[in-house]
Amino acid sequence: MISKIFRQKGIKFAAILVFQIVLLAGMVLSSYLVILQGEKMTLQVEPVDPRSLFQGDYVILNYSFNNLDLSEISHDLVPEKVQDQQPVYLAFSQKNDIWAPDFVTQDAAKVKGRTYIKGKILYLSRKPMEPEERPDSVDYNSLPLTMLRANWGIEQYYVPEGQGKVIEQQIQDGIVYAQVSVYHGKSRVTGLLTE
Repeated sequence: MISKIFRQKGIKFAAILVFQIVLLAGMVLSSYLVILQGEKMTLQVEPVDPRSLFQGDYVILNYSFNNLDLSEISHDLVPEKVQDQQPVYLAFSQKNDIWAPDFVTQDAAKVKGRTYIKGKILYLSRKPMEPEERPDSVDYNSLPLTMLRANWGIEQYYVPEGQGKVIEQQIQDGIVYAQVSVYHGKSRVTGLLTE
């Protein structure tokens, strides 16, 4: 009787252990699938505040499409329906060696068959304007929400110890490009290039 209870507990423990191993292996294989099977893109990296650019062994990467001006890109977003933390899809087209975004949507079906990345909406805001640029007759707070801030999951990249400051300076000088592998909306930074 006691040995039967221990045997049942052992089988349950083994089943849980196997499930966890399979789950972990699936996560690792999913990341490698993006790198191995994904389309390779080169994206220009933009500088960010140098005080927070390098944290630990990660370089913080910023792209022009982290802040999208909806008046300058094709989209089908309805600002009144956009909510924080919702998924968003950004399609790209290649221009010479560099890829640039050309369409943003919340409908995954509209980017199928294209090179795209899936991100998360952080917020929608008004286009920043200097006080002297604001029309006198219009209340700034009444202007439409046209700036989409999103996180695409490719904003950090691990670098070898001691290389962070060099890369930080290169990003400030505007000469760094990220090599990104994209597969069905999932994306991974696979390397950094300099001019």
